[in-house]
Amino acid sequence: MSGNNIKVVCRFRPQNSLEIREGGQPIVSFDDNGQSVKVESKEYPGAFTFDRTFPSDSKQKEVFDYSISTIVDDVINGYNGTVFAYGQTGSGKTFTMMGPSIDDEDLKGIIPRIVDQIFASILASPSTMEYTVKVSYMEIYMEKIRDLLN
Repeated sequence: MSGNNIKVVCRFRPQNSLEIREGGQPIVSFDDNGQSVKVESKEYPGAFTFDRTFPSDSKQKEVFDYSISTIVDDVINGYNGTVFAYGQTGSGKTFTMMGPSIDDEDLKGIIPRIVDQIFASILASPSTMEYTVKVSYMEIYMEKIRDLLN
C-alpha cells in the first residue's frame, strides 16, 4: 500500500464564459511549491494548504497521475480505494471525474483512466489470477444519496 492513506488535492477550473463576459478576475494565487493557495477576496480572504494544488491549466493526466494512480495500484493489490470529489455546482467535478471525452487522451477524466488502469493491470497479470471488479458511483446532492450507475 502506498505511504499516505489520504491525499487532499484541490483543482481549480478556468473562468467560465459568464465570468469572463462580466469582467471577473481570478482571485486565487498559487505558491511555487504546488501546495498552497491564497484567496484574495474582500469577503472571504484566506490561505489554504493541501497535499497538492492544480491550477486551472492543469491537465487531466497530471491530476490522475498524482492523485489517483497509486490508489488504483492499491486496489489491484486487494485494498479498498475511494476517490471523493467535493465542490459546489459548476466547480468542475464532472469535468475532472468524467472529462468531456473518453476518446481524447488529453480530455478524459479520472473515471475512464481508472477503468483503463484496472483492466490493463488485469490483462497484464498471470492467467491464474482471478479478479472481481465492483464499482460504485455515488452522488450526494441536497442531502440525498443517489447511485449514478443504477
